Amino acid sequence: MNRTVEEIGRIFGDVGLGQFHLSLSNPVERGDYLAVEDEAHGAVLCQLDDLKRKSDFDLERAGSLGPREEAAIHENLLGIARIIGYRDGQGLVKLPTIPFRPGAHVFRAEEPLIAQVLGLKHHANSGAYVGLLRNHALRVELDINQLVQRHVSVLAKTGGGKSYLLGVLIEELLRHHVTCVIIDPHGEYGSLRSPAQKNGGYARFGVESQGFARQVQEYSPDVSLNPNAKPLTFSLRHTDTRDLLVFMGLTNVKTFLGPLKQIIDAVAARNPEYTVADLVRAAEHAEGAVGETLHERLEYVEQTKLLGPQGTSLNDLVQKGEATLVNLRGVAPDVQELVVARISTTLFDNRKKGKIPPLFLVIEEAHNFAPQQGTATSSRILKNIASEGRKFGLGLCVVTQRAARIDKSVLSQCNTQLILQVTNPLDLRAIAQSIEGLTDGMTEMIQSLPVGTALITGGGYHTPLFCEIRPRATRHGGESVQIVAA
Repeated sequence: MNRTVEEIGRIFGDVGLGQFHLSLSNPVERGDYLAVEDEAHGAVLCQLDDLKRKSDFDLERAGSLGPREEAAIHENLLGIARIIGYRDGQGLVKLPTIPFRPGAHVFRAEEPLIAQVLGLKHHANSGAYVGLLRNHALRVELDINQLVQRHVSVLAKTGGGKSYLLGVLIEELLRHHVTCVIIDPHGEYGSLRSPAQKNGGYARFGVESQGFARQVQEYSPDVSLNPNAKPLTFSLRHTDTRDLLVFMGLTNVKTFLGPLKQIIDAVAARNPEYTVADLVRAAEHAEGAVGETLHERLEYVEQTKLLGPQGTSLNDLVQKGEATLVNLRGVAPDVQELVVARISTTLFDNRKKGKIPPLFLVIEEAHNFAPQQGTATSSRILKNIASEGRKFGLGLCVVTQRAARIDKSVLSQCNTQLILQVTNPLDLRAIAQSIEGLTDGMTEMIQSLPVGTALITGGGYHTPLFCEIRPRATRHGGESVQIVAA
């Protein structure tokens, strides 16, 4: 190794094959990349996972000092580093098979070594550029094929920047003409149509302001609250009896399927162009507790106005190479569940049949639609997509500020995780349990990440890395509302 590279310390103590201790002579930060010369393989990339100061200033000495008396303190800055590895002749990342020697020099890793071992390259055709490696001018590009084929989770506490990061990701998907359907509970992503106002950070990241108005369309069940959207409805005549039970919020199929089918058949025999109101009137005369329940739930469906004579065409809803926003702002939570369940089921069934192009389904506030505890009408289909969607080219992205509240079987199927600051202990535990290779040091760093920095696992990378998220090319629509003017 070139000795002009900055030396930052020496290895000491017992040395393992996965990590080592080092005494630091120059300041470094937790998460910084290091290099150690291996006799057989050359420079090996490592990462500083933990830091602490060790001194001879103990409690007894502290108690013996006067109020303004200074003490002579001998201290050492110590670190623990994990070994990432080196690239062999076939381009594979390998770990050394023999531990480093105690006393070996540890250097600050240079960017060519970091880029080579981590696999940081520019992929014009398949790379989603999301930002720069923390403290370096190296682009982080996620493998789009892996995103769609192996599912994604975006996790952060409230105000941590998850909507901003998701906007960056969707911009990249639109640039590569990936078909997307985005469940947008708060109406945040219509801003993808509009270019951002550039600021000083754009030059560093190499980002140009850009809008995607031609590639973004919007639907909503309530166009009175969301006037930029087209009306979203579902065809009653093309709704299977089992699916109608989903709209009615009835999960006990054995109890209600037969009686509901009798009502529908009787109404259809008199009027093939029947409406939900016709079903309500017919159910009014049904007897017993089952009949009362069917009448009550059909009245509820009529009030939602989701089912009409003609529903939104699937060919209109899914446009190849474009993003469709399903804006649910102002829509009641139970109706939101119905919409997510119906759309997800339709996309899954038609993707399996090859009737729509491969696509990426994004679920914002995913803990509401696939909760770990309790039930939601949309839970079952989202679990099915998480476990089977990749086989049919239906990728899933779940976005939440409560990782502990989302169904574990859904979260565990996400092989790419984009994690911003998380501080809740339950959420941190859920994240640690769902990600392989996450060290204690990384888990601690997640709690103190600055806004705009994310831990990325998967996405084509073999080791977790910290990324400074690039500025959005489009206007951000998720700003918090100010209560008191500045």
